[in-house]
Amino acid sequence: MELSGRPGPAEFYSPKWGRLSDSYNLTWKIDSYPPLEEVRLLYRRVLMNDTFQQPGRWHDIILTPEHRPASEPLTHIMSYTIKNLVPGAYYEAIVQAKNRYGWNEVSDIFQFIVASNSIDIPPEESEVVASSKSRHNASQSLCRRSSQHLILRTAFNAALFSLGMNYLCQRSRQFGLGG
Repeated sequence: MELSGRPGPAEFYSPKWGRLSDSYNLTWKIDSYPPLEEVRLLYRRVLMNDTFQQPGRWHDIILTPEHRPASEPLTHIMSYTIKNLVPGAYYEAIVQAKNRYGWNEVSDIFQFIVASNSIDIPPEESEVVASSKSRHNASQSLCRRSSQHLILRTAFNAALFSLGMNYLCQRSRQFGLGG
């Protein structure tokens, strides 16, 4: 057991499937008694081919958290929109935070897919939690989304399948194996 004043690990609230084809709104929560001084967001695209997945280079973004009201002594909810993404591409992100006691452990990797123009997902199935300072609002949003979890997982798997099928079709045409 370790007793520390450092922030807790980030927990992501965003759905796996983005709404827009060129950007993605990433939302997370970090618990910290002292105010956060700095938050580091890293994200990268994961390229897929027929034999393996190849991660791209990390993009490093330093964020300065907003001052938290005294009525919310522990929870920091943050949101950041990542722009200029590739439609239908697969990405992963991690977050790390710092307060006056130091940096926390890096979060678990969060994986998401940017919406593709060719795959239509109804907006109510890909809702992104709005940035909020209220723990109450965040828990209400989480309850709404928990009923959509199975639908989002199905959409995520369908997108991966679609990406794989598109790749296989391109390869078969390239080698003259079919239509």
